[in-house]
Amino acid sequence: MIALPHALPYIRIGSSSLALCESDWLTETFTNAASGTDVPDWMARDISRGVESFLMKHYKGTVIDSEDLFARIEKTLTSLGLNHVAAKINKTLPPVRISLNELARRAGAGYELAFFHLLEEQLKSAATGGATTVECHGLRNSVRRLTSTKKWSGRCEVLKTEITDFVEQMRERVAAVRPDLTLVIAS
Repeated sequence: MIALPHALPYIRIGSSSLALCESDWLTETFTNAASGTDVPDWMARDISRGVESFLMKHYKGTVIDSEDLFARIEKTLTSLGLNHVAAKINKTLPPVRISLNELARRAGAGYELAFFHLLEEQLKSAATGGATTVECHGLRNSVRRLTSTKKWSGRCEVLKTEITDFVEQMRERVAAVRPDLTLVIAS
């Protein structure tokens, strides 16, 4: 079995994208659904902790499909007689984080075309899976890995610009179909 860096399972978004299921996101999802209803904030937070406890201690998998997660949340609320809160659940998913360094590792040093192909697959999967925010991390490290250099050079700067431009072009292409999608290079 693989040990996760945190106890909650990842959320599968699309065919190959994962998002972290975080306590703050769960709490926000429940408190937002309860706002404007007869359910007090403390109760929404308590239900959130209960769902979190189930996911940490009783859910057998390391990944849960987003549809399955929201179905379980709605079932939990319905079983507590909170159908009106279940109907207000906002199914906005947490951000998908793509490690550019991991994609560079998978592509291999010098295999920039393979890297761009992997990146495109990840971005398309997140977009078609319903993600609203995609954050790409590890730009500098991925560039150094792809160029097989320890010291930053002109070649690194060119590749960094190419990756940034590629992500921007993907954002523009996806925006025609998914204007609500935010796609950024976070670091």
